[in-house]
Amino acid sequence: MKLLLCLDCDDIFNLGYDLKTCSCGETKGKYIDQRNAIYSGVNSIPLGIANDSLGKAIKNQQETFPLGERFTAFVIPKNCETFIKETIIYEL
Repeated sequence: MKLLLCLDCDDIFNLGYDLKTCSCGETKGKYIDQRNAIYSGVNSIPLGIANDSLGKAIKNQQETFPLGERFTAFVIPKNCETFIKETIIYEL
């Protein structure tokens, strides 16, 4: 799962096939197909969640406090062939 973090407004949001933006409008992104996505924003950070890890955590969700089930999340590298940073994204 691909997400975007905006360091300007601290929003984190998932992507869809329609262009999404953070609250302040500086970070934008969308999927262009089932695997590839584009994003823009000077202070945008691409994030990922390992789908299998998240699915396992959901399956093993605890009933009570103190700890929730952990899953794997990561910062996607700046140069990633499936998540491309664009200067400007125009809505088609």
